[in-house]
This record gives sequence, C-alpha cells and structure tokens, in this order.
Amino acid sequence: MTADTHSPQDNSADSKDSKKSKSFEPVLLKGEIKIFPDKRLPLYDRGILKAYAAQGIGGVKAFAIICEKNIVPQAEIVHKYAGIITPQLPKLLACGVVDWTPSLRECFVFVYEDKLGTPLSYQKNPNALGYKPDLVISTIFRNILEVVRAMRDKGIPHGNICPQNIYDGGSDSLENTMLGEMLSTPSGYCQPVLYETIPRGLSHPLGKGIAEISDDIYALGVTLASLLKTHDHIDGLSDEMILQQKMEIGSFNFIVGKNRLPPIVLEFLRGTLNDDFQLRWSFDDIITWAEGRRVNPKNTGLVGTLKASRPIDFGKQKFLKPQMLAVTLPKDSAATLSMIENGELYLWLNRSIQDKQLEQRYDEALSEAKKDLGGTNYADKLASVMAIALEPDYPVMYKGLTFNVMGFGNLVVNALQTKNDISTYVDIIKSGIISFWNKSCFSANIGIGEVITRIDNSQKFLGQTAIGSGIERSVYYLSPMCPCLSEKLDKFYVRTAEDYLNALEKMSGQKDRPEWFLDRHIVAFLSVRDKSIIEPFLSDISATERYRHRKGALKILAAIQKRDKMPALPGVGIWMAGMMNLLIDRFHDREKRQRIAEQLEKIKGQGNLDKILMLFDSFEEIHIDTKNFSEMIKYNQNLRKEYFVLENELENNKKFGVEAGQQTASLVSGIIAGIVITVYLIFTLARGGIGGS
Repeated sequence: MTADTHSPQDNSADSKDSKKSKSFEPVLLKGEIKIFPDKRLPLYDRGILKAYAAQGIGGVKAFAIICEKNIVPQAEIVHKYAGIITPQLPKLLACGVVDWTPSLRECFVFVYEDKLGTPLSYQKNPNALGYKPDLVISTIFRNILEVVRAMRDKGIPHGNICPQNIYDGGSDSLENTMLGEMLSTPSGYCQPVLYETIPRGLSHPLGKGIAEISDDIYALGVTLASLLKTHDHIDGLSDEMILQQKMEIGSFNFIVGKNRLPPIVLEFLRGTLNDDFQLRWSFDDIITWAEGRRVNPKNTGLVGTLKASRPIDFGKQKFLKPQMLAVTLPKDSAATLSMIENGELYLWLNRSIQDKQLEQRYDEALSEAKKDLGGTNYADKLASVMAIALEPDYPVMYKGLTFNVMGFGNLVVNALQTKNDISTYVDIIKSGIISFWNKSCFSANIGIGEVITRIDNSQKFLGQTAIGSGIERSVYYLSPMCPCLSEKLDKFYVRTAEDYLNALEKMSGQKDRPEWFLDRHIVAFLSVRDKSIIEPFLSDISATERYRHRKGALKILAAIQKRDKMPALPGVGIWMAGMMNLLIDRFHDREKRQRIAEQLEKIKGQGNLDKILMLFDSFEEIHIDTKNFSEMIKYNQNLRKEYFVLENELENNKKFGVEAGQQTASLVSGIIAGIVITVYLIFTLARGGIGGS
C-alpha cells in the first residue's frame, strides 16, 4: 500500500531503446559469458528489470537480469549466495558490469544457469492453484523448504517466496521445482503484498528493508495456502484492501477464507501466518511439524492486539484497533492535528483502551512533535510519530511515504536517480522521526543500529554546504551498494574509484564529454567509498582558486591509478593536459614554462598521470622557481628605489650633480693633460734621439 508518486520508475534498457527492431551482437560479461539482447525472456523479468537469454562457459544455457541504477541490487551477499549448493536455486554463474549496447550504457548484470522452466503461476491464478496436498508437500514444499534451510545456514533470507517466483524446473511432475533468484533487486521488491507480513506489505516496494527468516516463513505459509486453495476470495482486492483485511481479522483467517484444507495444513498455516513475529513458527518448528511431531505453543507474555471498547471516528471511518488507526493518521495530518489538540484521541486511548504503555508512547510522541512546534512540517511530523506510538512495529509513515528504516537508503537512491523531489527525504532525515521509531519499536532487524547511526550522521552532512557533503554524501552513506549517481557518469555504472577512472578514459574521446572531472556527487561518492584517496586533496578541490581545482583533481586521479596499479590512461592524460595551462602559468620563469609545456606535450599520451603530476608537484622545482623569483623581485625593487632617489634629487636639488660634474671634468681634464704631456715627451725624446745620432 504505497502512493503511486513514490513507485519506482521504469528506466529499463527496453524503455530507453528507441530502436527496438535493431539487431545487436552478443554482449560479453568477463570476456566469456554471452548475453543476447535480441532474446528476451519475459517470464524471468524482475519487476521493471528485464531478463535475456545468455550462454555460460562451455555453452551452458543461462539467463541474465539487467539491473537499473535506481534499483540497488543485493551485491553485498553475492558471496554467500554463491556458497549455497542446492539444485532448487538457480546457480549464479557471474555478475558484473557490461556495456549494454541496446541503450549505449553500462549496466550491472546477474547471470544464472537456466534450469527454471515455467513459473507455476503462468496462465493460472497464483492465489488458488488447486494442487493436491500430497503432491505439493512431497515436491514443491519439500524443495522450497530445502532452499530456506540452505539460505538460513548462510545467514541470508530470500525475500521473494511466492508462486510467481516458483518454477517447475522443466518437469510436469514438479519433482524439480525451483525457487527463482533474488539478488538483482532489494529484498522483497518483487514480492506481492499478499505474501508479505503486514509491516512489509505496508512499505514501499523499495523500502521494505532486508527480510528476515520469519518473513520467509510467513511467505512460505501464504504460498502453501495458495498452492492448495481451489477458491480465490482475494481476486479483485487492492493491496490496501488486502492489508486492511489482514489487520481486521488476522492473516490466517484472511488467507484461508472458506477454503477446506487438511487439518495438518491448517496447523502449519496457523503457526506460520501468526501476525505476531514472536509467536510465529521458527524454521525448527517447521522441521518438527514436517517430521510429524507436535509443535509446542509459544508464550511470550505479551498482550495480544489491542482493541478499544468503543470506536473512534476519523476520516469518515470508525476504528477499534490502534494499529488500523495508525495507518490512517498520516494520510490526513490536518485532521490528526485537530483530533489531538481537542483531546479526542487521548480520551479514546485513556477510556476505551486503557493501556499504560500506549499512553506513555502517546505522551512521548507529543513531546517529540513539539520540538518542531510552529514549523511548516509540524502537523506531518505529529501524525507520523503518533502513528508510531499507536503501532511501533509498523513502518515509518510520513507525507505519503511508508518505509522500513532498513530500506530508507534505497528510496533516497531511487528519488535522486529518477530526479524526483527529495524534500520529503531531507525532512525525514532532519526531523528525528526515525530516532523516535527506533526508541519505540518492539522488534528490530539485525543491523538496525548501524543504519540508525548512518541516518544520524546524515543529519550532519545535510548541514554542510561544502562539495562532497549535503544529500549527495548522505545517499552513499545510507546505501553502501549504490553506484555513483552523477549526471557526468549517467552512461556508466561506477561502483569504485577504479571504475570512475575507467569511465573517464572511455569518455575522453567523446565529443560530449563533460568540461570537468568532478561534481558534488563524484566527490561525495569518493569521500564515502574511498576516503583515503580524496580526503588529503579536499582543500584543493574546495578552494576558490581554479588552479588548485586542477591540481587537486590531478592528484586524485594520479593516486587512484597508482594505488590500483591501473594500466596507461592516454585519453585521460591528454584530456588533463589540456587543462594544465593554469598550472604552467603559475611558474615565473618564462623558459621554465616553455620547458614544462614541451615536457607535458611529450608525456601526455603515455597515460601516466603520476608523471604529469610530477611536472607540477616537484617541491624542489617549485622552491627554486619561487626563490629565483623572490630574488628578482628584490633586485627590481632596489633598482626602482635607486631610480626614484635620483629622480627626486634631480627635481628638488638644483646643484645636484654640479660638484660631481666639476670633479669629473677636472679628472677628465687631468687625464687628457697627462696624455698630451706624455705624447709630447715621447715625441721630444724621439726627436732628440734622432738629432744625437
């Protein structure tokens, strides 16, 4: 039950490819696995993600799922999935980035061995397949249970157990039944609401967060019921109506309806479809049941679902259960504000429900909301925290957006990549609503503490304006597997610093390449994913002087190439060399500038960015140039000083130079007289000498 405005958009390769009739060559993954863009496999599609025929090493029949940037895959658990050895789950052959020719961009893909066959729900009603109980339990149920066991042992849930994702394995006997893949999308993204617990069903498809084993067990219960039922009383119901029925009469009663099922199956469904996750069967309980032994009932000491002695009116509806009212309050924040301010809600809780813990949460929610009293979002925040107070284990609901805190990062990714308004997400991060939810909820997913810390830190990023901060840094912090969302890298799937540099090399020869290497997204991405490679140079790329931007970017790119031992990048070298005039002009010596320009011209095509950097980052060269320049400045200043002194004397002292002139004239006259006398004496002596002879 989610607002249409928040639904993930179809940005798939098919929707972007305007030349659908064009024939494409096979796309290679890791140089060996072939993916055929001309051979669609729509039965294997995952929501808006498209499936294509593929061929593994040695001609193995395979299929590929092409991912989209706005839908973050579960790449972090690939290593665990690959370690699961069972024929009931598709074998992962490879995953990685390919150049997807139909849309002229890079895409992340998953390639699996194809032994799936046809979905059980193909051309059938998935909610009432009408199989015989013995057949289901001995084939389909047995195989799916094996998958759940294998995944539980690896510490990962599946999150998409339903007839639409169960395949016949290519056999009519159902002996080879298989469960489909789940890595290509966030947990539960493709799971129909019917097969989700109430909290997960309420959440946005991208915002359900990581499923847990108890969620898979619930889905297994609904799946078994759907496989056996012959009457579908759910047909035609919207997601909202399905959730409402689950909340009103409970999942077990709603799922089973009037269908007549064997007592042993009903026992299983009562255990697995319990809406209280603490009372729901565990996997060990299921094994106990499968072995024909009795499952001991659980007693947690918790009070069951609260129900009022009289209803409360809200939005032309009457509510007896706080949990159902909780879902409705955020839909009309103005009416919620009025009902709280006139005391109607408190009186209903105090007189008709009389639960001390609930009343305490009401007071805490009121105190939390009043922190923003007078703000433009006060009513929306009040409705949101009051919904949490009424039902702490439900997802966060704010301005039409409903999500599990574990899935919040995926929603921010989707909003940024699809260019949707992000103000709601910014409000949520700043509001403190998530911290209140964390304090109030009874259940908590594994890893929730880390997510809460990330969201709290994101508040700090939003308060910073420097490049690499803001919502851009928050998104990579909240979604660790998200690729870089920079518009400069729109045609590339960049997950690492090395990917970024390779993308620049590919862009270097394009006519429409960007003017500059960095933007807020790229700096934020590197700051979160590879802090050590960019942090030393943040002051340079944040400075107001353009020459520092150039040098800072060159340092970053050179550091990435050197650390990751990347091959030559001639395109980036030539591209970067064209931007070095500002750094060349920083040298004072004209001959040095000319020499550096000539050296740059020689080495730019070699693709060694560290060599280029050394032209501008040699401390000795810079020191000598600066020292010589300082000495020349000092010499010039002395000359100018002497010039002004002489000019001043000439203008203000009429006798200036007269005495010096007289002395000079006397000296010159003396020298001339001496020369004359000397010549005369020589001449006289010469004549006397001649006469004497």
